[in-house]
Amino acid sequence: MNFKQPVQPGKHRILIVDDRPENLFTLENMLQEEDRVFIKATSGKEALQIAFRDDISLILLDVQMPAMDGFEVAQLLKSTTRTKKIPIVFVTAISKENKYVLKGLEGGAVDYLFKPLDLHITRAKVNTLLQFYRQHQELEMKNIELAALNDQKNYFLGMAAHDLRNPLGNIQTFSDFILEEAGDTLSDTHKEYLSIIRKSSSFMLSMVNNLLDVSKIESGMLELHLEQTNLVELVRNNINLNKSISKKKNIDLVFSFPVESVEARVDKTQIEQVLNNLITNAIKFSNNGTVIEVGIEKEKETVVLSVKDHGQGIPPGEVENLFTPFRKTSVLSTDGEKSTGLGLAIVKKIIDAHNGRIWVISEVGKGSEFRFSLS
Repeated sequence: MNFKQPVQPGKHRILIVDDRPENLFTLENMLQEEDRVFIKATSGKEALQIAFRDDISLILLDVQMPAMDGFEVAQLLKSTTRTKKIPIVFVTAISKENKYVLKGLEGGAVDYLFKPLDLHITRAKVNTLLQFYRQHQELEMKNIELAALNDQKNYFLGMAAHDLRNPLGNIQTFSDFILEEAGDTLSDTHKEYLSIIRKSSSFMLSMVNNLLDVSKIESGMLELHLEQTNLVELVRNNINLNKSISKKKNIDLVFSFPVESVEARVDKTQIEQVLNNLITNAIKFSNNGTVIEVGIEKEKETVVLSVKDHGQGIPPGEVENLFTPFRKTSVLSTDGEKSTGLGLAIVKKIIDAHNGRIWVISEVGKGSEFRFSLS
């Protein structure tokens, strides 16, 4: 039975493969250093057994061997998840022709050593590859640590947002209740205070909900419940929901569509969230008395939805930051509305999850048009 051989921490395992023992001896002596452990194999089959069993930093692989040559061994190593990242250097005396070398490089090798071996070249190539391998391993470990920290961050973010949502909802609800039920008995100053409480709690609740969405998406917990959906009806309903907001700024919401039914397989709730964000953003950054045009187009197998305003537009250098969490542009809302800086980042994640695309066309002083495609 084969057991994984113990090795001191920090040591490189170098697998040398050659059917001639004298060649194995020569390579080991040329490359011997304190930070290295050499494992020798005299056949392709033995080399594969060792590579699949041990943690190998580098493989020096002879090309001409009986039963299984080096090209065949490399192909099997590169087809397996455990061994495909191990750098392979072919060692051969056959030919330095480009055609032959290309075959090895295409087969997974990172370099060649030609017999008779030059001591300085052999050492230099191996030293470089081992240094690269060490850096790659350290980078992978850092990525694993960062991923774990990100998961932990998302967990605590989700927990905190979840715990905050209920009390904030209560503050908003009761401030609305007091304004409606006891508004006539309150002084104008107290009404103003309650109005500030209601607006602030509403904004904070929106931020908390966005944080929950970000936490869910980044944790890979965004589940799509796809169903065949009439997008015309979905857009029309969303526009009706937002008309009460647009009327406060005397903004008209206009919807244009080619036919009564344009269908796609989507998660209705998520696409409603996308539309709601784009339409409310358009209202937020449009001037009073303007028009917001919502459109839907069918392009072969793709549906494109758009939300176009005639507002302030976005400076060209700031467009690329629109879909980055917590990044805001220099454009201010026209009526003092607040923004969390998370809405468009969530929108992009939802569209990405649908294998769609979202982009923006904008010109300062003329407005912006957000477009997204669904298959």
